[in-house]
Amino acid sequence: MASANTTPASNSSLAKLVASQSFANDGASQTAAFDLVTGNTTAGSSTAKPLTISYDATSNSYTITTQGRSQTFAPADMASAANGIAVYSKTSGTTTDRLTMLAANVTGYNSAAPQYSGLAYWQRYSVSGTGEATTFDIFTYGLDTPASAVPRTGQAAYATTVVGLVTLPGTEARMFQGTGRLDVDFLDGILSTSATTTETGLASGAVIGGTGSLTGTGTLSSSANAFTGTVHYSGSGNSSSGTLSGRFYGPSAQELGAAFSSSGSDGSAASGAIWGIASPGTTPINLSVANPATDQTYAAAAAELDSTPSTGSSTSLGTNPLAVTTAGDVTIGGGSSYLAQTTLANSDRVAATDTNFTSFQKTVNGATVALDMYRPGNSELALTYMSFGRWRETPDAAAQGTSIYTYFVYGLTTDAATLAARTGTAHYAGVAYGTAFDSGTGTGNAVKGASAFDIDFNIGGYAGTIALKSSSTDYGTFNASGTLSSGMPAQGSLTGTKGGTGQITPSFYGPAAQEFGGPFRISISGSGSATTTIVGATVTKAN
Repeated sequence: MASANTTPASNSSLAKLVASQSFANDGASQTAAFDLVTGNTTAGSSTAKPLTISYDATSNSYTITTQGRSQTFAPADMASAANGIAVYSKTSGTTTDRLTMLAANVTGYNSAAPQYSGLAYWQRYSVSGTGEATTFDIFTYGLDTPASAVPRTGQAAYATTVVGLVTLPGTEARMFQGTGRLDVDFLDGILSTSATTTETGLASGAVIGGTGSLTGTGTLSSSANAFTGTVHYSGSGNSSSGTLSGRFYGPSAQELGAAFSSSGSDGSAASGAIWGIASPGTTPINLSVANPATDQTYAAAAAELDSTPSTGSSTSLGTNPLAVTTAGDVTIGGGSSYLAQTTLANSDRVAATDTNFTSFQKTVNGATVALDMYRPGNSELALTYMSFGRWRETPDAAAQGTSIYTYFVYGLTTDAATLAARTGTAHYAGVAYGTAFDSGTGTGNAVKGASAFDIDFNIGGYAGTIALKSSSTDYGTFNASGTLSSGMPAQGSLTGTKGGTGQITPSFYGPAAQEFGGPFRISISGSGSATTTIVGATVTKAN
């Protein structure tokens, strides 16, 4: 006689729960106090807090436990279930508990929405006289992806839903919700998210203000199914920054969920959740310059030196359009009257004299053009969000045309709101490359050295050093100084310890200003009318 199958039941999705389970989750908690007469917030704070969410298959109930509070919600407590949203409510005396769940096992749920994860929030209201004390716990939960099944290569885009609560003393508390995207670079272990939101008064139910926004960045664990990062929420009259934590759900990371908490200098506090499903048709975005997902054109900051035998030399600081494709083709030019737009493809690659660079060369209109791009993953300085290159255009000797030396810095610049909210100090270290042009001999020589910068976001300034030498000449160290306006660096000055002055136009790169650098130009007076002019670029990373 055949034996009975005694394999315990297990849940394969949230669409049909067949077994009791305590779900993986990430949560955030908010406490707030309200004046019931005015409807305004009197106090509020937000924090990331662990919780447990357990499902009991026998009673078809959910139990939420966190920070010494616990409540069980059973089918008898269900106030409504429609359009994929279930609301449970139970009252004891002056305290009401309400659980709102968005999950695949709720009536009217969209089958195209996440099947392995859900979003929920538990509100507890306690009334005393004309005041109300509230706790708000929001979380994403579900069947998380095994760590071994989280991709470690490739990229993915997720369509997201954002839900949360924001409080600001003296104003009505608001729920916010919206949609956006979260992009992941599994190879580099980085992510970026953005969403637009609408705020609705918690008491009035009225839409408040215009469109809000949520932005965030983070990093993936290299071994576990987890990611962490930072967020910035901007709503109607409120602005706050904080942290997020999340994970992937489904057998192969088809979905994700995260919770975030933030606080602002204006007294605001926000708690929310990001819930997403993979969206293969979504156009990817670049999260790094080291591992591009799509072709991109940058406004590269550039320092250019133009030398003509008949008129001498001149320098300029500006921008040049720079297009880089995933195939490795580079198009540069159009930034000056001399530098014509030129594309250098893989077929134009030549052996590099410096292994830190990828080199290209071709002849255009009788001139030899050479391009060196700082190579990702080089042994000198591994950059993620920024890079630089150098361009040389040398005319045919008989043409007596203009020789061009251009150094350009490009990448994914830091968001202005992130810099405006930044405080404290940071130190950056890296390298500098350039060309020193001698007006007396009409020749240019390569220079190189170390660079370092210290940033003070509190007082709004930066200072640094760039050391430069060629194979035959030590030009000394050039001290840099400049100001920050709402965290954004202005053009700074360079002063040499052995003589010479110049300018530098730096920027921050990366979602959290992880990298810093820019092009520079320097003029050094020599004997008689001879002048040495240096154009170059410096790139650094925080350490």
